[in-house]
Amino acid sequence: MHVLTWSVMTTPKARSYHDLAVDLHNRVPVVDGHADTLDRSLEEGVALGPAQPMLHIDVPRMKAAGVNLQVLSLWVPPDLKGERALRRAMAMAACFHAARRADPDVRLVASVADVDVARPGFVLSFEGAEPLADDPHLLDAWYALGLRMIALTWNGRNGFADGLTVGDRPSGITGLGQDLLRRMRDLGVVLDLAHIAEAGFWHALELTEGPVVVSHANARALCSHPRNMTDDQLRAIAGRGGLVGACVVPKFLGEEAALEDVARHVLHMVEIAGADHVGLGCDFDGVTSLPRGVAGIQDLPALTALLLERGLAEEDMAKILGGNWLRVFGQVWM
Repeated sequence: MHVLTWSVMTTPKARSYHDLAVDLHNRVPVVDGHADTLDRSLEEGVALGPAQPMLHIDVPRMKAAGVNLQVLSLWVPPDLKGERALRRAMAMAACFHAARRADPDVRLVASVADVDVARPGFVLSFEGAEPLADDPHLLDAWYALGLRMIALTWNGRNGFADGLTVGDRPSGITGLGQDLLRRMRDLGVVLDLAHIAEAGFWHALELTEGPVVVSHANARALCSHPRNMTDDQLRAIAGRGGLVGACVVPKFLGEEAALEDVARHVLHMVEIAGADHVGLGCDFDGVTSLPRGVAGIQDLPALTALLLERGLAEEDMAKILGGNWLRVFGQVWM
């Protein structure tokens, strides 16, 4: 296990919350656990590194916001199955690795030791395991390409598990899914339970040990969307030492969603699960609209300022910004 350390110093009370937030972002690791930027990069033919105003994320804005690590999903449309899903995800991975060759600021992070609090970096993940084409053995090849986190499903059914839109009686983890969980454990790949049907959520907890995450979701107690976590699920994730990444998807926040609603969900999840078990998983570039007050990754310091203003301690804010993600990565990654 690798542990990254940093300092959370006491800052003068006379400074504005905005100044405190910017200072904190410059001093501690900031990690966002989910974005669909690679899908948009591939679809729109734009490079990942340079300024791209049409996207929610680019490297210059990551630097300006003090974001050190961004998890990029390899999501494939639900109509693509088998080899077609594999090819689509490979195209996104190729897009990322081409950007790496072209721009030294596009860095692959494959271990916690690769995280640099002065430079941005990227982690690859699956949002649905369709790119494995129902073959858990292919995970070894994806691991070599930098994959370090897997959500077994998107919303539908695949060979590994059921997503949350599968009928009234979705099933849990299939035999093939259990084979995949064992290989993920052996390689050191984080299990992401976002999008999975609730039966699969609880089954996965029975089948595994150690921390698991829900990369992008909010609190169902505040917004009843089925993608959000119940308080019981929040407590279960905390009991496993994992985390839930708060997101900015308007329909997961409530009516007329605004930045203040993101803060409200973060504070509720902290109240239920504890500050050690909440992070960020914004889902930038995965939605066409954002909450009022959020235009992209550059606005994360504004969220931090709002949470500090509402009484969250700097030490807890540092955990939510990135410390919790790095703790989980350090425990799981080999």
